Amino acid sequence: MNEIVKIHNDLTNEKLGKMNAKELDLFMTICHKMRDKGTCEVTISFDELRTLGHYNKNSNKELKNELLRANEKLLEFKILIEQGAKTKQRTLFKEFVTDMDALTVTCEVWEELVYILTDVVKNFTRFELDEFVSLESKYAKRLYKLLKQYRTQGTYYTTKENFYKDLDVPKSYKNSDFNERVLHPAIRECKKYIPSLKCVPKKGGRGGAVLGYEFTFDRE
Repeated sequence: MNEIVKIHNDLTNEKLGKMNAKELDLFMTICHKMRDKGTCEVTISFDELRTLGHYNKNSNKELKNELLRANEKLLEFKILIEQGAKTKQRTLFKEFVTDMDALTVTCEVWEELVYILTDVVKNFTRFELDEFVSLESKYAKRLYKLLKQYRTQGTYYTTKENFYKDLDVPKSYKNSDFNERVLHPAIRECKKYIPSLKCVPKKGGRGGAVLGYEFTFDRE
């Protein structure tokens, strides 16, 4: 049976640091295992990470290093916590420990951020882990997550500026670079699981510059 990941959109809308495709797979697998566990520490074996995340590298050392690199990149962004007049900044994990003797990773979420992985009533993204990890490029994975937020509406519009930020596209990319290296390949990959997906660039202003992108697809 396919595994389902549920992630609060406060996290989904972040660009998750500078994670590459495989680091995103490992991170989403950890999110799946921590779902609905509250503040409890969750220990995941390397074998389970390999199975759920389709991680085929043989070396345990390589897997440990990949996990550490993913968490280092995750530390690059903070989640804001508003408490009256006070504003806190937290990273997602309170603890993130790899154990090369037990071949496990143990994670714990800050109490204030438990809602991110456990709020499954509203304002969450739901998608199949197998589909996510099968996508090859980081851009396809990020687009897939964005589209799944709007699965019941069947339409998603974003400005060009926000789309570049969400996908973490290099600022040096011109429109032709973006289309060839990012947008078109990502759409082709996502269409494996969202076959009705279409994208229409929205243009305006002087010279008909691209202002944003509208995605449409069959509602779930």
